[in-house]
Amino acid sequence: MKSLSRFRLRDDDTSRQGAANVAFKSAELILRSLRDYHSHEAVGVENIPREGGFVMACNHSFATYDGFLMAVILKDDLGRIPIAIGDRLMLRSRIFGPFFRELGFIEGSRESAAESLRNGQILGLLPGGMREALRSSKDKYRIDWRGRFGFVWSSLLSGTPIVLAACPRADDIYDVADLSLTRRVYERFKVPMALVRGYGPSVIPRPIRLVHLVSEPIEPPVAPDQVTERDVVAHHATVTARMDELMKEALALS
Repeated sequence: MKSLSRFRLRDDDTSRQGAANVAFKSAELILRSLRDYHSHEAVGVENIPREGGFVMACNHSFATYDGFLMAVILKDDLGRIPIAIGDRLMLRSRIFGPFFRELGFIEGSRESAAESLRNGQILGLLPGGMREALRSSKDKYRIDWRGRFGFVWSSLLSGTPIVLAACPRADDIYDVADLSLTRRVYERFKVPMALVRGYGPSVIPRPIRLVHLVSEPIEPPVAPDQVTERDVVAHHATVTARMDELMKEALALS
């Protein structure tokens, strides 16, 4: 109950009112409970910039919430709340969309994300998106950031660094079946559909111990006014390679 014990119904931040505050505090309560459930910890927190804007990029498991656990770390250690790029399907849902928007999720474009970073905000995202989340357990502990250049564009155009947070064991929370139907439905309709199993025969998440390994800030290699598509592709390769290494290093910690 280490994380849950730090939950406070009232914060010093009074910028959120009404439904927004209810949504935020509800999400915080759930995430703190999940941190305790998974004995979650983050290694390398000292690498996180104390101020200024930066991108925090995490891997995307089927469970998804593991990436959001880093938001609690940022709140507790830096006193800062990140904004997040959300999945378009999720944000446009009539049921879930309003809730996630109240939490600060945005359907961000390259330009709006870069502007948020210039303004000193933390931009949290899972570059692999639903495609990475739906990969089968045969491909667990791997990232799939092919063609996902948006977060790199935002970093380079704003002149802010990228910080990576790898949590490979999140792929052990659920077993995801290797079904061609899952891939076809997502590729054609962008609808997430998968056959999964958690604790026993249920969909209750397994109480896997989760450890995030945080990288050093990866600084932009060029000035914001000199960024070309070639720079983005090259930097994307650098960031992806570092994340591959980090996933392997994180496996040894958990």
